[in-house]
Amino acid sequence: MFILDNGLQIYQWNGKSAAPTEKFKASTVARALDDERKGLATVTVYEEGNKDAKPFWDLLGGEGPVKSAAEAGADEEVKATKVLFHLSDASGKMEFKQVGTGAECKKSKLDSNDVFIFDNGAEVFAWIGKGASANEKKMALQYAHDYLIKYNRPAHTPISRILEGGENEVFNASF
Repeated sequence: MFILDNGLQIYQWNGKSAAPTEKFKASTVARALDDERKGLATVTVYEEGNKDAKPFWDLLGGEGPVKSAAEAGADEEVKATKVLFHLSDASGKMEFKQVGTGAECKKSKLDSNDVFIFDNGAEVFAWIGKGASANEKKMALQYAHDYLIKYNRPAHTPISRILEGGENEVFNASF
């Protein structure tokens, strides 16, 4: 299963041995991306072997060999560790501290008065509470970017700004 986000064109590519539940989950993520773009994006789904998938492959530099599910390894082997950080200037100075990892990352830890940086393993979210200070709001994306560097996360990791009350399906499903 792959999702390729090309702005207003989103591609879902299903491997021949993908389970129906995997296809459904990928579909949910692709639709969430479309929703974030106010329904302006087009979602195209390809099955492995589909000769019409040229636009998908062209964006990747051309079609190449695809490993089988067995060759790629078990899903359990690829576990991303979730991390939640709290960003607050309530003390008079900006403080950035880790408040959860793995199962400790709970949506209930989010506080409307502050900003939280949440890494779900695939994407980093800068969640901005309704009562966050102007400085916290201003610095949220900078701290998310600095987090990628400090914790050696891949530079291509997407960072999304999420406003309290406007959480998307991907963000909510990550907890």
